[in-house]
Amino acid sequence: MRHIRWVGFLAVAGLLSACGSSRNTEIFSEQRVLEKTGDADPIVAQAAGLWAERADRAKAEGAIKLWEQAAKVDPTRADIQLSLAYGYYFMSNVHLRWDDEPAAAQKAAYEKGYKAGRNAVWLSSPDFAQRIKGGEKWESAVKTVGKEAVPGLYWYATNIGKWALLDGFTTILAEKDHIAATMERMLELDEGFFHGAPHRYFGVYRTKIPFPGGDLPASKKHFEKAISLDGNYLDTKVLFAESYAVKEQDEDLFKKLLNEVVAAPDDVIPELVPETRNAKRVAKQLLEDIEEYF
Repeated sequence: MRHIRWVGFLAVAGLLSACGSSRNTEIFSEQRVLEKTGDADPIVAQAAGLWAERADRAKAEGAIKLWEQAAKVDPTRADIQLSLAYGYYFMSNVHLRWDDEPAAAQKAAYEKGYKAGRNAVWLSSPDFAQRIKGGEKWESAVKTVGKEAVPGLYWYATNIGKWALLDGFTTILAEKDHIAATMERMLELDEGFFHGAPHRYFGVYRTKIPFPGGDLPASKKHFEKAISLDGNYLDTKVLFAESYAVKEQDEDLFKKLLNEVVAAPDDVIPELVPETRNAKRVAKQLLEDIEEYF
């Protein structure tokens, strides 16, 4: 079998310290050749079969284990890394969150997710990896990536943002600028990616930044744009309610958005039934706990 080789770079993951470390100064500790050692396609196909039934936690876990195996067989494939990045995110957002005391397991999943997303960016945009390796700041280098890097950038930023929230306030402050720069580039390249994801992100972001009050008019504008791009993606309305409506203390909007989520059919986006059911479950819980927010 002919080996396919691709020069890749593995970054130091490292937790950020309170003394001012940031993703800007993250460097590559190792440079090596990533080598395909076999055919990952059969493993990927088997994983896809399990993933189709990801509402079953055991099958979702099984799919992720197979993707992990496939990534070892062929570490040159960005698509496998993307599957892992979303898989880890899904496990945390749909399954782990409902466990008793889930924070540690969720944090671990998001950490794996951002590493997989970052790997996907390196693989889809080698020039970006070279720039970072050469010492260029993330916020500058990310402006050079093309549309091919958008999926990796999104799942990287989404997972690392969730990880930072669980790690604490200091980490949030350390990460916020490079995550924002990543999402701003996505906004330029493809504002509709994953159901309006860049606008959904900035909808939440602007409820917090600038500290401490945020910019609520800007937040509302982004959420409304995300809904106009795809109003069927229910997580947008859930986030609109629990971040903007709560911060603005708009109880009527909170109820309106969440009741729309609860009333939506499970197959409003046929390929995302488990995600939709989870959003509806979250919405019901928020409505039940409404007195905690208003």
